Amino acid sequence: MLQVDKHRNAYTCGLLAGLYGLLFGWDTGMIGGLLDSASFQHSFALPSGSQSLANFKGNIVSTLQAGCFLGAASALLLPDRIGRRKSLILAALVALAGTAVQTCCAVGAQHPEQALVQLYVGRSIGGFGVGLASSVVPTYIAEIAPKESRGQLSCSFQLFVVTGMMIAFFVNYGLSLRFGAASQDPTEWRVAFGLQALPALLALLGTLSPYCPESPRWLVQHGSQDLARDSLRRLHKSSEDVYVADLLAEISCDLQGSADPGLKAACREMLTDRMTLYRCLVPAIVNFLQQWTGVNGVNYYSPQIFRTLGLRGRSTGLFATGIYGVVKVTTTFLFMCLAIEQLGRKWCLIIGGLIQCFCLWWIGTFLAIAGEDPARHKGIAYLTIAMLYLFVIGFGLGWSGPVWTVSSEVPPQRLRALAMSLGTMSNWLFNACVARATPNMLASVSDAAAL
Repeated sequence: MLQVDKHRNAYTCGLLAGLYGLLFGWDTGMIGGLLDSASFQHSFALPSGSQSLANFKGNIVSTLQAGCFLGAASALLLPDRIGRRKSLILAALVALAGTAVQTCCAVGAQHPEQALVQLYVGRSIGGFGVGLASSVVPTYIAEIAPKESRGQLSCSFQLFVVTGMMIAFFVNYGLSLRFGAASQDPTEWRVAFGLQALPALLALLGTLSPYCPESPRWLVQHGSQDLARDSLRRLHKSSEDVYVADLLAEISCDLQGSADPGLKAACREMLTDRMTLYRCLVPAIVNFLQQWTGVNGVNYYSPQIFRTLGLRGRSTGLFATGIYGVVKVTTTFLFMCLAIEQLGRKWCLIIGGLIQCFCLWWIGTFLAIAGEDPARHKGIAYLTIAMLYLFVIGFGLGWSGPVWTVSSEVPPQRLRALAMSLGTMSNWLFNACVARATPNMLASVSDAAAL
């Protein structure tokens, strides 16, 4: 209890930084429900043909990921140049600008094509902010968190991500009930886009609060020992000069008193030997594997997937998606508290991956046998829907929070910012591939093969 009280400010800082995950998840969870709404399709004149509509859906979703990739790429330079805290403030401001463009697109547009271009621009701008934040937050948390709870605080980012998704799922469900399935009122999708400003504002206010100082490690790396000492005192609520001095000496020893190496020097250092290169590439590898579990294909197009499994009606699909979000949040929280430190990172990834693999095999096999009308096999259809929920339980155990923990812990501390940028670039690059490919797969090949 004394330890918790001593590090209370560090925990608060980690949770406030984790609010950027809320923005990440809200953007991810919101778009899937909108793509199926009559008002959205009418405002942007989306085609009715399944293949053409699939192409537009893929483009609309993946433009966010394109912006996120560029934001993650900017994190190769920005966090080391201007600091972690200022980078997060910039990310929130850019995300707010993107939200404003998305909410106001189609206002004054003479043709739907112009409105669609405005939507693409807004999603790209918003994505830049999300991508920058997703790269900086795990590094920032790892640098301010107490050693004994670093894994759990790193997982808190993913907990906020899935919480944002869950809220967005239920916002879509509530809007569908309010406006109706056939409504062509653009207020429906404008409200959904506009509400993205809430997590961005919360994250911005949290970062501007006195609970979120600059990273002590970054300050030491830039020769600001006195500011680093003040930051450590604020984070660890300590007036004990000896305790703070020990932490400061540990950071200085690890950095060996060196200044910021710069991007070129960091890349050269990364390539000095195989082990250093491997440790720096681990974030990119685990993020690549996370995306190809297919979880974001389900996140973006879950109403359509639930319809494929036999749930009819847009509101029913959105409600089932909301419950999917609840399961995701619950399992991520439970495994963050009970499994990440007890089972270890490696076993969480292995067990979670096996559960996801089995569930997708079951769903694909059922759809291959059931054919065009899975609702005929009512009992097995319900069991298959349960398998989709079990799939996300496996994700919560393995490929959710532990990915961010591994990404922030494995790289050498001096090269952590570079490695995290490579990891999030990998995440968003393959996230975009999954987002772009999934609707086309669902439209052009059998549902069984797609899943």
